[in-house]
Amino acid sequence: MIVRSKELKNFIGNVTNFNGFLIYGPDKGKVKENANNIIKKLQSDYSFGNVKVLNEDLEKNTLLDLIFQKDIFSEKSIIKIDLDLVKSIKLDRDFFSSLISNTNNILLLEAGTLNKNDSMVKVFSIEKKLMCIPCYHDSLNDLKDTIKEYCREFNLTIDADSFNYLSNKLGNDRQLTKQEIKKLSIYGKGRTVSYNDVLNSIGDSSLITINKICDNLFNSDRAPYYYEKIIEEGYNNIIVVRSLLNHFYFLLSLKETHTENSINFPPLIHFSRHKLIKNQITLLSVRKINKIILNIYELEKILKNQQLLGNLFIKKFLLYYSSV
Repeated sequence: MIVRSKELKNFIGNVTNFNGFLIYGPDKGKVKENANNIIKKLQSDYSFGNVKVLNEDLEKNTLLDLIFQKDIFSEKSIIKIDLDLVKSIKLDRDFFSSLISNTNNILLLEAGTLNKNDSMVKVFSIEKKLMCIPCYHDSLNDLKDTIKEYCREFNLTIDADSFNYLSNKLGNDRQLTKQEIKKLSIYGKGRTVSYNDVLNSIGDSSLITINKICDNLFNSDRAPYYYEKIIEEGYNNIIVVRSLLNHFYFLLSLKETHTENSINFPPLIHFSRHKLIKNQITLLSVRKINKIILNIYELEKILKNQQLLGNLFIKKFLLYYSSV
């Protein structure tokens, strides 16, 4: 069955009734967030235990063995695979038939942009025991709902001017939005946050600087400079990498749905960014963008294993794509 990303909270209480989830789309921040919410809900049920993350190439039969394998420490396990990292898996009709009848473990698949006619999307959309969750970039109204949602989560009260300012300044990166709201909640310390508080706490700097890192790749050698600024403001490397990932998925969606001379930018993309983004779209082929996305995934894996060297690896990545 298909569940829209913003409708997931209405179904979250019933996720234990499903054998598999396909969470995909150009908004990788939303994909990750939805996957994590489903995992948390499953693990709140006593019968679900381990999360087995598989990010290496494997055969279909090996995956089936894992899905049907009983865990000695818990009644069920969650098997999580990012299909953008594991390219070798070919999932056919027989595989999905086995998955639907499986009662041992849960399969959770993450992916980037998929065509609605993709066989996997069709199967997860139709079958009652499978859930398909497409994740697209937020509209302005979606962003306003997201701000309200995170304000509730962090027990933050903001006045109307602050809300309007955030609605106009925050982009379509949910992780960055969450980071900013969390920062405001710490700054506010339980009181109603005013417009001046927002300017003093976050101003334009962090909101614009991450965009400048993304936009200046292939356009200038300034990306590493903006990266230094964002790290000085206390942002961790994973947020930077996820923002890069979102940006290139956004480029991919524009490349696949628009011609270079007739790009309709979403309202959340400030007009000052249009020229730089157009330059990137003109310069980069779909194949090149996909290759960069894979490289960003590899960068994320390196960061998780070698956190102390994270800054060095990101600078190397930014310098490389500033000079190509």
